Amino acid sequence: MLETRVTDIEDTHSESLYQLTRSSAGCRIETGQLIDGVNQMSRGMELIMERLGIPPLQFTPLARATEAEIDAALDADC
Repeated sequence: MLETRVTDIEDTHSESLYQLTRSSAGCRIETGQLIDGVNQMSRGMELIMERLGIPPLQFTPLARATEAEIDAALDADC
């Protein structure tokens, strides 16, 4: 009985970790796509403003978080 329960817990834990890993991977992909899209849009706005003779705004390119930034964010939450 106990062995069956332990196996059930291990299976549930493994499935939860798998789902969390998949969700995290999906978020990373989507975030990367959003960052790339925003950077392209910013460059497009700069070109439009330049063509219209409007002084262009300086858009700071977005970048993915570095491992050090991720570690610092995790440490700050603890």
